[in-house]
Amino acid sequence: MSNSDRRTFLKSAVQTSLAAGVGFALPGLTRSSLAFAQAREDQNPPLPPNELALPQIKPEPWLKIDDRNVFLKGMAFDRKGNLTVVAAYPGPDPSKGLAGRLDRSILSISPDKKVTTLIHQPGLRMTDHAIHKDGRIFIACLSGEVMVANPDGSDVKPVPVKVNGKPTTPSDLVFDSKGSLYVTDFTGRVDNPTGGIYRYSPDFKSVELFGPNLVTPNGIAFSHDERTIWTACSIAKKVYRLDLDADGKTVKSAEAVYTVTGPGGDGIRVDMKGNFYLAMNFQGRIYVFDKTGKPIALVLMPGRDKGELLSTTNVEFKPGTDEAYAVGAGDTGGTWIYRFKGLAKGVPMYSHM
Repeated sequence: MSNSDRRTFLKSAVQTSLAAGVGFALPGLTRSSLAFAQAREDQNPPLPPNELALPQIKPEPWLKIDDRNVFLKGMAFDRKGNLTVVAAYPGPDPSKGLAGRLDRSILSISPDKKVTTLIHQPGLRMTDHAIHKDGRIFIACLSGEVMVANPDGSDVKPVPVKVNGKPTTPSDLVFDSKGSLYVTDFTGRVDNPTGGIYRYSPDFKSVELFGPNLVTPNGIAFSHDERTIWTACSIAKKVYRLDLDADGKTVKSAEAVYTVTGPGGDGIRVDMKGNFYLAMNFQGRIYVFDKTGKPIALVLMPGRDKGELLSTTNVEFKPGTDEAYAVGAGDTGGTWIYRFKGLAKGVPMYSHM
């Protein structure tokens, strides 16, 4: 399939399924509103009837990060066993909700649960990060940057290459096994799907639009065999499956496999059986889907029925294990990292290959 055919196919697939599933055009989104695009009255919706019978996995508290409601985002493990997590602290402009939190850091949590600040970058709306096999840290920022830092957090600088000025609003990112970096561009609306997935070459000298015509793509992950990319289009409330050609260089087909209820999905991780775990921000829960995109279980954060720990933005596996970690925060109860047992071992990330 040529690049033009691929773009036409994806645009048709996205627009048709989103128009049918959502039924209206979403308002234009600016960078100041992206991180708080879902209305507060949409938070913590009841479980849909078709999901009530799903098996429920109970997470257990692992570590309290703060007594305040700190907005935690992307997580990753380094080779030393430290869990790193992006944190956005309250303020300075509460009227902008999460988008107003400009005091952002990447925290490092040692195996003995000691928390230190690895990177502090006020003004950059850091949302996710991925660790290279050589230890470098690549960071997606809703403020428009893809940054890179040394393993110790020093020398934070931008990856300058873009394609036609894009991505403009990097959200989540993941490496494939060959060292190419895939970044979601969190933009677009149903009648103007300007979002997409961008692929950086392993040497970071070039970038290309890999998956065009998406509406606010957010979380992203590869299947265990790297033949499929899963992504969650948050504001459109869709979960997408992008199947790749045998060489992994182009998208063969794209399909919206599930429509979520309430605020859309965020971070995604995959296990070795092909199941994938989709964190649902503002809902205090995590979907578990099988390799076809069918929901098979739910991870429910404690107190979600009372509006606690609703900021469940990400999930991460401890390398080589079925031990999964999830973030949770709220106006009451503070900010926590919880732990639960996945259905299989997590897929090894590029950092540990």
